[in-house]
Amino acid sequence: MPGEETRLQTLVRNTLAVLGYTVIETGKARRKTQCAKCKSWNYPTGWQGNTPGCPDLYIHAPHWSMPIAIGVQLKTTKGAVRSEQKNMADFKMTVICRSLESVVEIVMEYEDKFGSPSQVERLRKFIEKNGH
Repeated sequence: MPGEETRLQTLVRNTLAVLGYTVIETGKARRKTQCAKCKSWNYPTGWQGNTPGCPDLYIHAPHWSMPIAIGVQLKTTKGAVRSEQKNMADFKMTVICRSLESVVEIVMEYEDKFGSPSQVERLRKFIEKNGH
């Protein structure tokens, strides 16, 4: 059974895809793995996983006036933010979101800057209608 963060990632991906956004997943929430030789526990990196701090999702809209994507690091309400993730967010390379609502708020900010007012209204109506 998928964890809470994986369920959140699936909800965000599916919701934004239905609304016409391109959502690139860099990977599902990964568990630490144990090195067979030294028995230490680490998160997989490189060909085995993601670079530490890499966001869970990149979100893009084909109608945005600039070729940009939003890097989104998803966390549950109680999920810990690792130092690499915090550094990426501190340097404004990613945003950390703990709900679908917070992701949509960020997307709406980008719509205001690079997109269309009608899409902002569409996002608002979708959230109101679906109770997210």
